[in-house]
Amino acid sequence: MENIYTIITEKQNVAAGIRNILEQKYLLHKNLADDSIAIFEGFLNRLIDGLFVVIEYPYVDKVYRNSYYHYYSSKLDNYSRDCIKLSFFKGSITENDFRDSSRKQDLQHIFGGFVVIRPTFPKVIGRSVIAPSITVNSNILVCNTDVNITVNGVKLKACGFPHASQDGEMLTCAETTVWGLMEYFGNRYPEYAPILPDKITKVLNSISFERLLPSKGLTLVQTSYTIKEFGFGVKNYTRQQFPADFERILKTYIESGIPVIALVSNAAVGHALNIIGREHFTEGDIENLQLSQTLTNGVQIMEFTDLPMQYVISDDNFPPYQLAYLSEPVSYYTNPRWAGCTITGCIIPLYPKIYLEANEARTKALLWLQSMNLQTAIPIVIKCFLTSSRSFKDSIAGNDSLDANTKELLLSLAMPKFIWITELTNKDLLRQNLCNGLIVLDATDPKKTGMIDSIIENNFISYSDTAITQTALPLQPFRQFNQNIKNI
Repeated sequence: MENIYTIITEKQNVAAGIRNILEQKYLLHKNLADDSIAIFEGFLNRLIDGLFVVIEYPYVDKVYRNSYYHYYSSKLDNYSRDCIKLSFFKGSITENDFRDSSRKQDLQHIFGGFVVIRPTFPKVIGRSVIAPSITVNSNILVCNTDVNITVNGVKLKACGFPHASQDGEMLTCAETTVWGLMEYFGNRYPEYAPILPDKITKVLNSISFERLLPSKGLTLVQTSYTIKEFGFGVKNYTRQQFPADFERILKTYIESGIPVIALVSNAAVGHALNIIGREHFTEGDIENLQLSQTLTNGVQIMEFTDLPMQYVISDDNFPPYQLAYLSEPVSYYTNPRWAGCTITGCIIPLYPKIYLEANEARTKALLWLQSMNLQTAIPIVIKCFLTSSRSFKDSIAGNDSLDANTKELLLSLAMPKFIWITELTNKDLLRQNLCNGLIVLDATDPKKTGMIDSIIENNFISYSDTAITQTALPLQPFRQFNQNIKNI
């Protein structure tokens, strides 16, 4: 049995260490090793300098082993079963740190995630979970989850959004986006479970009339069907259906902490990718925000989703956390074949009991504002998002900018498992991440005409089928909800 080869080195020495393993352990020809190292260095160059890296070989990766036994092991070429694992630390480490139990918390604190190098040369980037804080695009808000991993015998948690590159045979872009989605939900919520590549093939076998391997990619229908079979209440949107509000709908779900599968295409190419977050808005973004409409009661409305921010893309052709405007979703590609690509459709993986859609929730919130005799002459900025009532109440309980009476009114309300929140703010408050009102809607009942409650102009308004009650509040601007997407 082969011993595990472990080396701790600095980031600038990692490529040389990987090359040694490729040539000495995998007996890889120099040309193929060069191509593989070039792809790996593209990944490495997206990480900040000053990192320390633990290289481990051989590593048994569950995702690659699944692909190996269901596909690669039957080929004439000799594919290895074993991978290389790299673990990244934002600070100096030594071998002794992993053998000193008192240092475990220190290691966790500076742990930046891992990447698996799989023997599908030259497309070697396998399963990875990288913290945005160690990447060049560190100032971003993303969907994130903890993934357990062992580094040099020590159990640690990597925090980020799961990512992998496609191998072009077992995993194409659609399968990789589905895998990343399930890896995220399966590690974050007990209702779901991570999947292995062969599970996607098994699900699709029941509706396929031809072989699925080697993969030629998946259609929107196949992708939606697969996600539905994994336990989601899938909702699909196309730009053709919602020509005016398509991007607003898309951004609303992203703001809700839901990774969205986007389908992009032009006349030459078609591709699938995950949109998982956004960058922080700037002073210039707020300054440039324009009115979207004026309600019949004279209230002027601006939309948070109209802020001209870049969004975070998990694209299996690139390292994680690419940034692009949704109007130009693959602008980071340099190949002219990708010029002019647009998002033509998206797949939203919703909890099955969520029945009220994003565009309907926004419309109901606007209708409620329109029915109110509001006194404000300042345009209201609305920010709509989905969350669980548990997360919302946890946020309210810990919000020190809310007075005790308002907290108690919100915390004592009976709410369904999922709710739509529309925060009300203005440009000046938005600069401080504050709001001065909110509307709460039942996400589990699309037919309900009213809301659960709202805070508008220092009044707490509670709605039921029989009555509307109103309570005056000594309200001050309070901190916005920030638990859906986070900077890690």
